[in-house]
Amino acid sequence: MRIIHTPEFEAQVKQLQKTYRQIDNDIALMSVLVQGPRPQDRRLQNMGGMEVYKARLPNTSARVGSRGGFRVIYRVKEGTIILLLLIWAKSRTVDIPDNEIRRVASQY
Repeated sequence: MRIIHTPEFEAQVKQLQKTYRQIDNDIALMSVLVQGPRPQDRRLQNMGGMEVYKARLPNTSARVGSRGGFRVIYRVKEGTIILLLLIWAKSRTVDIPDNEIRRVASQY
């Protein structure tokens, strides 16, 4: 599998880097996705048949662990490509509406 960062994901990472200096190291943990979706990641419902997951990542800059860390939305496409779609800090934004996730996921 190949992991691809979408432009939205890259822009969000750039914004988060201003506050969370270690975010690049935290995102590197997503490299395990080359083996497929992680068992702890939750598959989102109501995504129009797309295989979209929500993952937790620790925020080592804030030392809050996975529960209070980052959230990443990713899509598995054609069983061979993983698209990292969105990322946000749980401490700043609790959740992103399903319609926003569907909109971004359907672009790719």
